[in-house]
Amino acid sequence: MDHWDELRMFLAVAKGGTVRAAADALDLNHATVLRGVARLEQRLKTKLFEKLPSGYRLTSAGADIVDLAAQMAEASTKIEGRIFARDQSVSGPLRLTLPVSFATDLLMETLTEFRSAYPDIALEIIGTGTVANLSNREADVALRVVLGKRSPPDNLYGSRLCGFYTAFYGCRDRLGDVSSPLAWLLGPDDVVPGDWVPEGIEMAATAVRFSEMRSRLQAARAGMGITLLPCFVGDEDLLLSRVPGGPVMHTGDVWLLTHVDTRQTLRVRLLCDRIRNVMRAVSARVEGRAAAATSDHL
Repeated sequence: MDHWDELRMFLAVAKGGTVRAAADALDLNHATVLRGVARLEQRLKTKLFEKLPSGYRLTSAGADIVDLAAQMAEASTKIEGRIFARDQSVSGPLRLTLPVSFATDLLMETLTEFRSAYPDIALEIIGTGTVANLSNREADVALRVVLGKRSPPDNLYGSRLCGFYTAFYGCRDRLGDVSSPLAWLLGPDDVVPGDWVPEGIEMAATAVRFSEMRSRLQAARAGMGITLLPCFVGDEDLLLSRVPGGPVMHTGDVWLLTHVDTRQTLRVRLLCDRIRNVMRAVSARVEGRAAAATSDHL
């Protein structure tokens, strides 16, 4: 493990306050981070952290070097990015980050075809809702929903592919059943709508909250209640139906992002071209227009 990685471990502990937080941020195990910080302290012949019951606090020596270490880590990342950008082979590592539902419901067939066409590319698919730091090479390509009217960071190269729309869904059989109330099924940061009430549907006084979307989707399919879903997820599910009279909301826009230093790398361009083409082909589904077009012809 070279000193560049040790600096990253030092910075991660300084930022996260605990070895566990640093290990999670770097996708390493707890012991590896401890050993890396210990090696850096041994190399510098000084203690960089004080161990407290609540975590790790920088010593005066650690505080003195943390800004310089951040600059060195950033320079290391830029060097790696420049070298990566010069690599025009169709082999080597390639990391794609995207929301889990985009991977499973929209792109897995395309990614399978890409893998078959370029077997020497070591594709890593990172399904997550968190935003990867492309500048730090946490990923090479990111497919992201940028909420509201915001734009991606200036240091990223991106193209807007389509709008991202959501609507309220419930189990088809339960939406017409008034024998018992339905619950609001909420995500971690969701709130019960304040400006819309489902017409003709009794809602329970208490909501049910979920930590992630897939279990919330299954709860809606089972008839537990009503939930907000991406249109491409809810419209494709035969057990679900949009709640009559419910709003269809333009939640944000789908962007395909790469770092300016690596966007011209051949394997990055090949993957981006595939994703761009398929996302434009399914844009009606993502924008909720496919279900509307179907209902117009019924």
